[in-house]
Formats: sequence, C-alpha cells, structure tokens
Amino acid sequence: MGSSFLKPGFSFKAALGTNSTGITITPNEEHMKSDRIQFTDLSDEEILNFINGKYSPGGSTDFAVGDLFKITKTIIVDATRDSMVNDILKSANALDEKVPSINVDNFISPLCILKSICCEMSSCKDKACSGEEISIKTRTELIFDKLKPYPWEAKAVLALAAFALEYGDLWHLAQLYGQCNQLTNSVAILKRVPVLIKNETLEERKGEVVELNRLINNTLEVTDFICTVEDLYIHNRTEDVPTLDTAVKDIPTHVFWIITTIVACAVKVTHLTGDEKKPYPLSYLVEKIAGILKTLKTQHATCLKERELAKNYKKLCRKMFNAQSTLKITEVINSLILFKDDGKLPAISVDCSVKEVNSEIFADVIKEKSVLFYMTSLENITIYDVNFLTNVYNEYKKNNENWTMVWIPIVEDWNENQIEKFEHWGSKMPWYKVQFFSSTVIKYLKEAEWSYEGNAKCVVMNPQGQLQYHNVLTLIRKYGVKWLDHIHPGENMPNELLEKWSNDETKCIFLFEGKDEWWINEMKKKVKEVNGTIIKEFGVSINLFRVVENKEKVGEEPKYLVPHESFWSVIQNCSFYLVNRYNQLKDKTETNKLLKLLSYQKHGDPELVMVSQGEKLIATSGRPATILKVLENMSQWKAPNSLDKISAFGSHFQENLKRVETDYEKSPDCCEFDIPGKIPKNIGCPVCDHPLETTIFVSYKCCHRKNSDN
Repeated sequence: MGSSFLKPGFSFKAALGTNSTGITITPNEEHMKSDRIQFTDLSDEEILNFINGKYSPGGSTDFAVGDLFKITKTIIVDATRDSMVNDILKSANALDEKVPSINVDNFISPLCILKSICCEMSSCKDKACSGEEISIKTRTELIFDKLKPYPWEAKAVLALAAFALEYGDLWHLAQLYGQCNQLTNSVAILKRVPVLIKNETLEERKGEVVELNRLINNTLEVTDFICTVEDLYIHNRTEDVPTLDTAVKDIPTHVFWIITTIVACAVKVTHLTGDEKKPYPLSYLVEKIAGILKTLKTQHATCLKERELAKNYKKLCRKMFNAQSTLKITEVINSLILFKDDGKLPAISVDCSVKEVNSEIFADVIKEKSVLFYMTSLENITIYDVNFLTNVYNEYKKNNENWTMVWIPIVEDWNENQIEKFEHWGSKMPWYKVQFFSSTVIKYLKEAEWSYEGNAKCVVMNPQGQLQYHNVLTLIRKYGVKWLDHIHPGENMPNELLEKWSNDETKCIFLFEGKDEWWINEMKKKVKEVNGTIIKEFGVSINLFRVVENKEKVGEEPKYLVPHESFWSVIQNCSFYLVNRYNQLKDKTETNKLLKLLSYQKHGDPELVMVSQGEKLIATSGRPATILKVLENMSQWKAPNSLDKISAFGSHFQENLKRVETDYEKSPDCCEFDIPGKIPKNIGCPVCDHPLETTIFVSYKCCHRKNSDN
C-alpha cells in the first residue's frame, strides 16, 4: 500500500472511526457508536496538502467525462427516487424509463477502471490483515491511487459512476426480484437483494435508505457543480470572473470529500444488505456534503453574475467608444446613463424636490454644455461639499454659463435605507441626480477613465463628451466658483504665496520633495549664491517651495510649504487630462514633464524638483545632483542681447539642463507610471522618446534602450 495518509503524525483513528489496530470497527462489534464515522479532526488544509502532494492529476482522459456523468446521473436519480421504497413495498414498479441523451454509438464506457474502483469500494476483507474489514481510509487511498492520472472532475465522476454501477444494479434487481426469470432472481440473491427488500426489513430501514439517498443525491449535485465550474474556468477569464479562482482552488478538497463519501455510502449499502440491525450513521458526511453544496451553489451563482457583468461591461465599453467618436456629449451621456443590463433604466431627477425628468429632456439640457459630475457614495457625502457645489451651480445658473451639474451616487445595491439617504441628500441639491445605475455602469465608473476609487470626486466632461478634468473637487473646496481659474500646475497648490507668484514671470519656482536633507541644504545654499546673478541678468528670482507630508516635522517657514497630497492631486489631474489626448497633442513637451513627475512618484519616496516660471512649466527632474549642477553653472550665465530677458530665462534653463543631463546622466532611470481609464495605445517615453511598454496593470515603462538594441 502507499505511504501514510496526510502528514506524518496525523491520526486517522478518530477521523475515520478506526480501532487501536488502525482497522475500521465492523458493524457487528460491540464498539458500534452513533458517532462511528467522524471527520472533525480532518482540516481542509491537511487534505489539500495530501492530495496535491501525492495525487496531482495528469490532466487528460480517454473517455467522455460529460457523457459518463449523464449516465451516472440518470442511474442515481432513478435509483434514489423517493417512491422507490414504496413501489417495492407495493410491488408497483415504474415503467416509464428514459435513455440518457448521449450518442451511444460513440460512447465507450471506461468499464475496466469502473470495475477496479468498485472492487476497492466494496472490499470487505483484507487477506493481509487476517480477514479484518478494510478501513475507509485504506479504500479511499487505494481509489485515489487508481485515479491518479485523471483530472479532478474526472476523478469525482469515475468514483461516482463506479458507485452508481453497483447501487443502480442493486435497486434494479430489487424492482425485478420475484417478477422475472430465474436468472434475475438468482443474481439478486447473490447480491443480497432479498435481505434488503424483505418487507419488515425495508420498512424498518426506510429512514436509513432515505438518508442515504439524499446524501448520494447531494454528492451527485456537488459533482455536477464541479464539472460546471471547471467548464466555466476553461471558457472564461478569471479577470472577468474572479470568483472562479477560489472555486477552482477548492475543487481538489471537494473531490476528496466526494470519494470519501462514496466509500462510506458503499459501506452503508453493505450494512443495509446485511443482518446487522444497528444503525450506521452518516450524519457528519451529510452535513459536510451539504455545506460544500451550499458553497458551490453560491460560487456558481456569483460566477454567472460576474460573467454577465463582464459581458455587459465589454458591451458598454464598445458603446461608449462609439459614442465618444461622435464628439457629442449627448451621445456619450445617453450611452452611459441610459445603459441598462437588467431591464431597468436609471431614474433622472432635478431640483431639491427630487422631481424625475424625462431622459430626452435631460439630453436636451446637457446638449453643447460642459458637465461637472459629482461622484460619491451615500456614506462619504458631506454637507460641506454640497454647499460648495451649490454655490458653483447657482453661479453658473445666474450667469447663464454653458455648464450644468449631475450627481452620481455610487450604490451597488439599493435598499430602503439607501433610497432614504438618496432622497435626503437629493433634497439639498438643485442640480441633476441619477439613481439606480446598473452594476455594469458602476464597474465602468470605477475601472474606465472615470477611475472612481471610493472617495468623493468631481469629474468634468466637455461638450464633445471628453473627460476634461479627472478630479477638481479639491479646487472647488479651495476656490469655490473660481476653481476653473486654477486648473494648471503651480496655480492650484494650496499655498497663498505660491498662488500669487504662479502668475508672475519674474518668479522662478522650485517645487521640491525629498527626505535627503543634504542635497536640499546644498540646493538652498546654491540658490542663495546665484540668485543675485540671475536677478541682475534676467530679472528673475528663484524661490523654493517644499512638498511635505507633515508640516510640523520640517524646519521650513509654513508659507513655503505645500501639502504632499494636494501637490500630487494637481499633477495627476493635469497629467491624466493631457495623456488622454496624447495622440492629438502637437506639442507634448509639458505632458512629458508631468509624466516624468509621475514616474518619480512611482519610485516610492521621490527626490525631485519641478521648475516653473509664471504659468510655464520649465523642467522636472528626479536627480537632485543634476539640478545642483545646473545651479552651480548659473553664476556664469549671461542673458542674451534681447529686450525680453525674462522670457529668455526659461529656455536658458532648459538648454543648460539638457547639457548637464547629456554629460552626467549616462544611464537614466527607467520611466514608469500608471494611467487610469481609457488611454492611448502608444505613448513615447518622456525621457528618451522610445515607445513605452504597457504592463498588465496598464502601466507605462521605458528603460531608454538604444536604437541598436531594438
């Protein structure tokens, strides 16, 4: 026989009802207890370690698993029907028999392996063990040995078919006994059928037969779900149906319990056809299989729901793509808001009364307008935000501006409590609201370019149906109705002095972030040294602002500090807006500088500098040494002989930076960043202009390979 079952030291005695010799207690021994078959000591982890370590399947079969299962199902359904016992007691047998719907000419039964399994399943005595009964442990292990080359679902189907071959034959003979020829009666006698169907015996054991049949049917149903889940796994991507991953990983453990249950059921049949009248309990297995069945039903239902969602999501993405190509906001909004996958359209309402409006009227209202979408769950909405947005809405309405607003509550499952919350908050909003979005649209809002991640945000769509700004809620909170005036980098940082200087071309702003105080102190020192020269030559002064996560831990004047979160929110907003129109941009200079910043952020704790002059973004760098070298050279700079020396400063800085990068940056860092939502297929590296590699997480990366390496 094989090595010990499960891991060393594991005791099967308590788990499988064995005595001190390791042999199963026979039904006619005085040790028979109501808890004869106990599996409480057996964990799924122990089972999985065992079957994966010793019984990994080969992955192929030489028979039609589906056809074998259909035949097995037909046998079991008929043999376990509720009326079987009553029919035999009344000698009234069913006449309407149906043949399984398979191609009999092409199906070849794997009879040899079935008989081999039957032999192990029904082995009562072990010659090597002095005629003692073979334990369930040993039978299960021997069956797994024989099924080693087969995939998991085939293991389950073969074991169940082998049991059905014997169990179906038993009840088939029971139906015919005493009513047919001598051959049938003689075979029935050899199989102890008369012992089972003796009226007083069958009447007495009717409850046990019913319990056994229910367990067999549940085991059949578990096997059916396993086959269905395997088929779903083959024909669907786990990215679309994520529950499949968990469901498939559980299958080996389920198969173990199926085979163990079948062996126990075979022992139960031997008990029913014997003279022993004491009960042979299967209660633990009944509970175990019922629990597995419940889990599989839930997983299967979830898989079907996820598959349908993935199908509808692809349909919506295609519909949105076609709508966006029209460059009409009405087409885009109608495709999104009026999309239905469950037969129910979302409800559109307006005014504080939550008055519902016709979708055609809504489409006419938003025609040729920019739309500000307020996206939030019903849990993280605040009166603070609602008041700010109400002021913005009223200002737009008062000035008859070409804007409107729409609230999109992100709710997966609407219930009475959610509806009450919607009506409560909706009564405070004079703008449009959309209720009852389908799961598909919610998925689109989370995964496409809208990139909703749980926090409240405001997305702006222009009259052409394009997302113009990724999230402007921070700007609205700070600037209110004037938020649109502060949409560019450097102009929308939450710092009054920085805000003031962002419109002044005589101010060169160094926005820097880092934890290495050495280079930061060196930069301050060099700026102090060269500022006089730069002011004299170009009429421009250099001013330092530090990006920090905690203002209290940095020894800087508060007026020269910028919050880390706000800084990156602004950079991301501008970057995502520009990159979504990357292929339409003639000049990608500013976009590339912002993408370089995103790449620095990807490295964890970035050491970076962003240089701007007025509204113009001059440069970004993730190598402090490069900026220090540029500052070191500034003492030798001379302004050109032109009237506009202030404007010449930016180009002078860029030329010197490029020269330093060429001389000192022999191997630039890889450039890598993530872009949410709909993105262009081809983006050039902001450092070396090579096409960026797209990773599975929709990340862009380039390590600046030379042309000769391509």
